[in-house]
Amino acid sequence: MSPDRPAVRPRVLASTAAALAALAVAATACAPLPAPGPRLATGDGPGRSSGDATDGRETVERPEWLVPRSDLAWTPCSGDRGGGIPADASVECAMLGDTPVLRLTATGTPTDAAPLVVVAGPETSPDTLAARIASTGPELTDARPLVLVDHRGRSGAAGTCLSFPARRTLDGLADRGTDPTSPEVRGALADTAQSCTDQLAGRELDFGAAGAAEDLERLRQQWGVPGLAVLGIGTGARTALAYASTHPGRLATLVLDSPAPADGDQEAAARAALDGSDAALRLWAASCTRPECGPGDADQKVDAITRALDRARDPGARVPAALLADVVRSALADLSGASAADPSPGDRILGDLVAAAPDETPDSVRDRASALVGTSLPYVAGCSDLSRRVPVNRVAELSSEWEDTPPFGEILAAQLSACSTWPVPGGSPITVPGDVPVLLLGGIADPVAGAAAVEPTAAALTAAGATDVRTLTWGAPGSRVLLHSACARAAVTGFLDDPAGAADPAACPS
Repeated sequence: MSPDRPAVRPRVLASTAAALAALAVAATACAPLPAPGPRLATGDGPGRSSGDATDGRETVERPEWLVPRSDLAWTPCSGDRGGGIPADASVECAMLGDTPVLRLTATGTPTDAAPLVVVAGPETSPDTLAARIASTGPELTDARPLVLVDHRGRSGAAGTCLSFPARRTLDGLADRGTDPTSPEVRGALADTAQSCTDQLAGRELDFGAAGAAEDLERLRQQWGVPGLAVLGIGTGARTALAYASTHPGRLATLVLDSPAPADGDQEAAARAALDGSDAALRLWAASCTRPECGPGDADQKVDAITRALDRARDPGARVPAALLADVVRSALADLSGASAADPSPGDRILGDLVAAAPDETPDSVRDRASALVGTSLPYVAGCSDLSRRVPVNRVAELSSEWEDTPPFGEILAAQLSACSTWPVPGGSPITVPGDVPVLLLGGIADPVAGAAAVEPTAAALTAAGATDVRTLTWGAPGSRVLLHSACARAAVTGFLDDPAGAADPAACPS
């Protein structure tokens, strides 16, 4: 990591300066970060309840975490589902109704250890996540089996419902000259939503976090165990928190890695994304000196990304700005950290974009863009988790407010319209049972969760009812800490073995 702090121009958000200062603190494994961040949980999903939810004030006895009494019908995964798994690990597949489930083990995984249930968001397939976890290191799988539950709907209509014109409407929201609040665009967005709601036939709100949480309960019932230990990663934390709220007597332990804002407030989530994306980009540019991160100093790297996003706003761009911003922000969520031996996929994508000629679209960028448009589920599930939408007139106000925060401000403001014609779910406050130990992990600048979000998120969890929240801060920009930090993986295994003995607060170097 470069010890030099890059020159900060007036357009840089104030939160970026705070995050840069926090970087020096976290790198020395000091204290947690006190800077403001996003609210976490005050309402999520359609509010479906199984009947054992509480209002957050009742005492719920923590259930035991046991080995399944009646397991799923596991079989070896086919090549397309088990690809990328290293030789010392294995992955098995099963179905939970219509939802795919994977079990990841290693040669040393104990057969008598209770499994850890892992949920990611609708944008991450369990196949991809299993391969990434298996390739990072053995810390998690040496301790117990990992059971990865897919976000419901990926293999059905919710994953394929967007037509090509509908996809083009979403990707073109940030094109130069496009007014996402105009009657024409509003009509196109209504057609976009209709392309999915027609196929989902009244189930359009079943694929958010609350619906996905019901698959966890089906898994618990199939296993015949009192409770589950759940690891929610990124937007998968919404599913984990929905399960904590609707089935509080069934949650044994909770780990949240880089949780996305989960209170259903679209504007607050967008502000967190803007702050976190800006901070992550500038910290990455300052700290990543690998050849794979592209030529130039920190300011030159940021300028190159900014110019690429600005060019992408021209109508007819090969990768339109809204989609390219999603590519860049997904890369910023996948950074390796300065102490890692090898660059991450995110480092390479950003470096390729920095090094590209003005009229060139690197293969890595095109590949990531293709992966992002390969499923409709993030649109369906993401919109279904927004109970408080940004009004149409507010989109124009935010676009004007954020125009001085390139490269992401105006693009993120335009994308606020994407869900404006999707059905609105009812709010459902999130509660966390007081007896359940919680471990919260986060980086110092997350393009989804926000800049320096660990401490504010811990406070939100406490406000939701949790009485034992322990925090671990990773001293690097990015998200999904467990995929990048052996220190964090060791901390999670220790917490799962003995929550009371876990250090709090803890820090892992970059």
